Amino acid sequence: MKVHEKEAKKHPLNKRFLAISIALATTMILGAVLYQLFWHSHENRVTLPIKAAIIDQLSSSQLSDISRWENETFIEYAKMLLSQRFPSVDYYSDNATVEQYSKLATLNYKLIIWRAHSALDPEQYVAICSSEKYVHGKYEQYSKEQLKLCNITGDPILYYAITPKFVEECMSGKFEDTVIILMSCNGLNPNYYKTAESFINKGAKVFISWNGWIEKTDNDNAISHLLKHLIEDNLTISEAVRRTPSYISRLDYYPHNPEVANYRVPNYKQSNISCNSMALLSALNSKRVKLIFKFHMD
Repeated sequence: MKVHEKEAKKHPLNKRFLAISIALATTMILGAVLYQLFWHSHENRVTLPIKAAIIDQLSSSQLSDISRWENETFIEYAKMLLSQRFPSVDYYSDNATVEQYSKLATLNYKLIIWRAHSALDPEQYVAICSSEKYVHGKYEQYSKEQLKLCNITGDPILYYAITPKFVEECMSGKFEDTVIILMSCNGLNPNYYKTAESFINKGAKVFISWNGWIEKTDNDNAISHLLKHLIEDNLTISEAVRRTPSYISRLDYYPHNPEVANYRVPNYKQSNISCNSMALLSALNSKRVKLIFKFHMD
């Protein structure tokens, strides 16, 4: 009888010991899971700050006088608007090079204003010009399908220009929710969609450009309106594009689907969540980890 009493007294102690053991094991498992999802999966990846970029190839001093179109008023206005929603804004002009183009998808840009010359190619795409003049023998590592020579009307100098193949095969990294505004003629000409498609395949959210030819002054004026609609008025992509003035051509966006049409440029300056916390939440969500700890004790 006494033996049974001792066993009865030991039973609660065993339960408490088991509960403590399970709690410790749970903590260790949770720690291991978070390490795998966050630290281990991100240890080789540097989290870059979210930024916007203005690529102002049209203003480059490397271009001949006939091809250069400077508009400091537009650039300052664009920077002012972008600074309302982005922690920082990078500016490229003389350094709008082939090498720099190849890195764009690695720099965490969420909006890119690409003010540049372009050229229509018979293969039904628009080649986007860099600020680099053609030099014989340079860039031999690229194929003719990846890098073209742009012949700007009235300019005897040739400039290197990137193609859809360059975007898909030579650009490092991947865009993520990036809004690309190509301020160039025919960027969304109905017969020349391949360039837009290549950026979407590279991860861009939307590609905005003209469906035909556009005058330089009209181009700057219209995109000023577009940026105001997107940033200050917080309009959706479709509504902002619709309200932007049209001229001999009209602004359009690609792809045409409800997600893109209803997309608004987020306020990346507003969030108080740290970069690490955001990365952790993203990792947990992408892995769809569901941890269920069930304790049942008789």
